[in-house]
Amino acid sequence: MSTLSFFATCARGLETLLARELAALGAEDIRETVAGVECSATLAVAYAIGYQARLPSRWLLRLAAGEIANPDDLYALARTVRWHEHFSADHRFAVQVAGKSPAFNDTRFAMLRVKDAIADAFREHGGARPFVDAESPDVTVNVALKGSRAAVSLDMVGGALHERGYRRPGHEAPIKENLAAGVLVRAGWPEMSGEEVAIVDPFCGGGTLLIEALWMAAGVPAQNLREDFAWSRWGGHDASLWNEVRAAADERAQQGLRQMRARAFGSDSDAQAIRIARGQLQTARMAGFCQLGTLDATRLKPPANFAAGLVVGNLPYGQRLGQERELMPLHREFGAGLKQGFVGWRFALIAGSDALARATELRAEKIQKIYNGSLECLLITGPITAAAEHRADAPVRFRSPGAEMVYNRINKNRKRLKRWLEREQIECYRVYDADLPEYAAAIDVYGDRLHIQEYQAPSEIPQAKTEERFKDLVFAARRAFDIPTERIYLKQRRSQTPEGQYRRQDHSGDHFIVREADARLEVNLQDYLDSGLFLDGRQVRAWIQDSARGLRFLNLFCYTASATVAAVLGGASESTSVDLSPTYIQWAERNFRLNQIDSRRHRLVADDAVRWLGHCRGQFDLIYVDPPTFSNSKRTPTVFDVQRDHAALLRDALRCLAPGGQVLFVCNLRRFKIDPELSAIARVDDVTEASIPPDFVRDQRIHRAFWLRPLAEA
Repeated sequence: MSTLSFFATCARGLETLLARELAALGAEDIRETVAGVECSATLAVAYAIGYQARLPSRWLLRLAAGEIANPDDLYALARTVRWHEHFSADHRFAVQVAGKSPAFNDTRFAMLRVKDAIADAFREHGGARPFVDAESPDVTVNVALKGSRAAVSLDMVGGALHERGYRRPGHEAPIKENLAAGVLVRAGWPEMSGEEVAIVDPFCGGGTLLIEALWMAAGVPAQNLREDFAWSRWGGHDASLWNEVRAAADERAQQGLRQMRARAFGSDSDAQAIRIARGQLQTARMAGFCQLGTLDATRLKPPANFAAGLVVGNLPYGQRLGQERELMPLHREFGAGLKQGFVGWRFALIAGSDALARATELRAEKIQKIYNGSLECLLITGPITAAAEHRADAPVRFRSPGAEMVYNRINKNRKRLKRWLEREQIECYRVYDADLPEYAAAIDVYGDRLHIQEYQAPSEIPQAKTEERFKDLVFAARRAFDIPTERIYLKQRRSQTPEGQYRRQDHSGDHFIVREADARLEVNLQDYLDSGLFLDGRQVRAWIQDSARGLRFLNLFCYTASATVAAVLGGASESTSVDLSPTYIQWAERNFRLNQIDSRRHRLVADDAVRWLGHCRGQFDLIYVDPPTFSNSKRTPTVFDVQRDHAALLRDALRCLAPGGQVLFVCNLRRFKIDPELSAIARVDDVTEASIPPDFVRDQRIHRAFWLRPLAEA
């Protein structure tokens, strides 16, 4: 029996599985390509593949293929096909073009050239030409462009093969049917399903994975619900042979259903999804083999009377870092539940990222990259084993020698700081600051969370090496503190534009509360480059708290007003805090509420601190000035440069002091030099060394600090 040439398209990552499926159905001369498989098949095998195969996206009869250098070459290639032998002038046709070619700037032109070739071929043969109908064609011609090559094919089934026919109109499932089938094949479900086993999907949504699993277990053809097959309008169609192939496949499916021992169990936290799944299972004629229920996946229990089976799931994805972090606890609790209740089963889970896959803490035998549409995902598969008993003296396995070095340095620093942290009851501190120069990052502890800020690497270091070192550092930090991934916040510090340091980075709203001495302060490690609490200013805030009793306190450039909170808790009689940013004034308001601060005696002012100070008419006993290095905010016409403008700023501050008052000035410019002319009007004491706390001793230039007292009173 003669054979024909075919091409089966598929999702990237399924090529090898598709090649095996085509071979099992009788195809020959099989060759894998990107997102597809070429093969040859007899007409009977072609019908069997089009009707039964679960993994293809399209099943195409190859009509012509060759090199093209320009549009005329594609036209000539299409003219080599004897189109009247494949369909008649009474049929409506459409041309679909996929891929790219230097011969075409616009694939629509390629489509037109092939349409012209088909029309001209029909005119030359008999005069009449078929009509074009892009919406509901009788025949679809597929043109694949790849570089200098083109292939012209006929779609044998018609339409996308993932559209099995059981999905409710308007319901957009998060996973296509043929990808779901590929996941099941990867997981070894075809081999398992012949036994008395269960398949459990705790994120079942509309039930796609469950339906595909049951069809696979019984041998139900993938296109058994399809009513129309495009090959019925193809010139080479053999209706009698097709009816024989279909009848034989349907008979095997009926026998498979009678003998099927596998059962499916689906659940989802969304009741509406369960209603959809129930309807789709009925349409697929599988409702009697599946139990459904509304349930949180973290409360999943194995079904009664089944000692083994497969847990599958398309886990929730996080498109943004903030969303991903919110999903990590779910992944972690779900994985822990499997290790507790499903030991001896297998798992096959689709995760939206490596971080989410790792959050399950399931030990995968295989990790494969797959594509759900254009979204790159990971498929993790393996046996479910019991959670390993944690031993404090168990050796740590490291991903590299570098990770081990960072781990050891972090623990060395923790040991050095331990007594000081306990004595001062400090829960927010810096534990690592580029101690190993090639692992250039700062690691800050905020209670039970880590804030890891990568420093910009020199341009001569390859990006790949920089990324690997950062992964080593994150790995080491997580192991050293033994905390979940979702409590680790990663930032990359780069050279900032003047306003960039304070610009919102995300909108997660991930706020939490920390303690510093007597204060309760709100921190956000996700949405901004800085956290809302400068840890290197801890000693400065302690000075303010110790000095503020009974004083009138002014905080310029107050940021989130943590220094004002310290002053009020230290007994300041009244205070004014000024910052231009409404965001930080609102943050300061929340800090005030956390510490039950009376806003009538302690004012927050949204204004330009330089301008406000120039019009200051009040008298203050203690003024704290901690300006940005540079500011050119859109909210003010002035541009502030701390090196250039600090002297004028401090003169205004000194004029705003009451008798006996003093100014505490802090600056973060690393090469800052205080204007010597200030010594003519004030006593200036450089207290930088005393202001730097023990956890910042590696960086003596983290900030500069000065006390200023008017000379007449010094």
